[in-house]
Amino acid sequence: MKAIKAKVPRSVHTATRLDVADNSGARVVEVISVLKYRGRKNRMPRAGLGDILIASVKKGTPEMRKQIVRCVIVRQKKEFRRPNGMRVSFEDNACVVVDDNNDPKGTEIKGPVAREVAERYAKIGSTATIIV
Repeated sequence: MKAIKAKVPRSVHTATRLDVADNSGARVVEVISVLKYRGRKNRMPRAGLGDILIASVKKGTPEMRKQIVRCVIVRQKKEFRRPNGMRVSFEDNACVVVDDNNDPKGTEIKGPVAREVAERYAKIGSTATIIV
């Protein structure tokens, strides 16, 4: 039987600064673009939970700073509704730096991770300490 997917609003826009929830060396990233985003003329790309971003590292270790990385959003402030009727929102917008195979670069993830992300990306789900 097919699982019912949550309707997650895309609330993270281009140029948004996100906290990085892993120990990859990056601390803050700025969204450049969203992968697989099909937009419209003059509309800025947006992303939600589980979407993959291209981002620039703004704060972090000297080796990581000014690099372009791929990230997956694991928390968002904007509340979303799950199919069972529960509404979920987090304190901050956060992401995890991933490689080309969507495996996390860091070895641990700080803070909670949304269940929708853990189901979609198995490696992120197994690395996370808390799944909400």
